[in-house]
Amino acid sequence: MAPEVNAKALAWGKQYENDARTLFEFTSGVNVTESPIIYRDESMRTACSPDGLCSDGNGLELKCPFTSRDFMKFRLGGFEAIKSAYMAQVQYSMWVTRKNAWYFANYDPRMKREGLHYVVIERDEKYMASFDEIVPEFIEKMDEALAEIGFVFGEQWR
Repeated sequence: MAPEVNAKALAWGKQYENDARTLFEFTSGVNVTESPIIYRDESMRTACSPDGLCSDGNGLELKCPFTSRDFMKFRLGGFEAIKSAYMAQVQYSMWVTRKNAWYFANYDPRMKREGLHYVVIERDEKYMASFDEIVPEFIEKMDEALAEIGFVFGEQWR
């Protein structure tokens, strides 16, 4: 994707995120609290930034596709139409927060009706086991790279 298209898509998503959250609350019947970054533990090495935390205990990921085509792919295909990168993002958020389920919602303000569609994604233990293995490996490699330049993680906060 060209940088200017990517920037437009990001701006589009940011512009409509609050509308999407409000419509999700109305449609789903759950209250959503906006959330700052959430760290998995006190080491502050792993984190996620959900689009919301829901009153029923689930998390929320909102997408406002730049094209109606992408919205309709999800609307028609549901769970099976979720991009693998988005599925990994949601599963990672569940790994960080230790939640068992996450709403994945798409919103398209161009739709005259039913402009919001969502599914509930359940925690996948295969993803969790993978994160348990690869995240510590990544952190170790990151620490080695930082050490090569004379840096220790956390110094940026001191």
